[in-house]
Amino acid sequence: MNTVFEKYDRKKSCDKAQAWLEEYWYWRDEAQKKKITLGSPSFDGQPKARTYDPDRRIIDWTNAQNEWKRRELVIKYIASKGDDHELYALILDNRFVHHHRSVTQVRMDLNIAERTFNRMQEKALWEAARIIPADVLVEK
Repeated sequence: MNTVFEKYDRKKSCDKAQAWLEEYWYWRDEAQKKKITLGSPSFDGQPKARTYDPDRRIIDWTNAQNEWKRRELVIKYIASKGDDHELYALILDNRFVHHHRSVTQVRMDLNIAERTFNRMQEKALWEAARIIPADVLVEK
């Protein structure tokens, strides 16, 4: 199984996976900003401000919703793989997705030594890079 992924640069792929996960709040804010709302009809027939294409707005909102939910699904899938992977999911969630906490705070919450935490974080990012649906794997 590892031979399939040997052609990829692990460090660069992990960096891209981290950047992809950190976009969670950007997409969550975009979805909130593009939330579908109803406007009042214009009765006088005069043009007001710019008009919005309702279909485009729905598509933009759906795309933004999809992007942040994809990040949550990646974390959920990693957690479903077993005990160590649950810890990997917690590390990714606390460090990059929902909370953006410091290494020290996450280490203290999980009662993990610094070297162990760094090793586990690297493994967690590699797990994420392998399953992220976007193109984050970088070839050597």
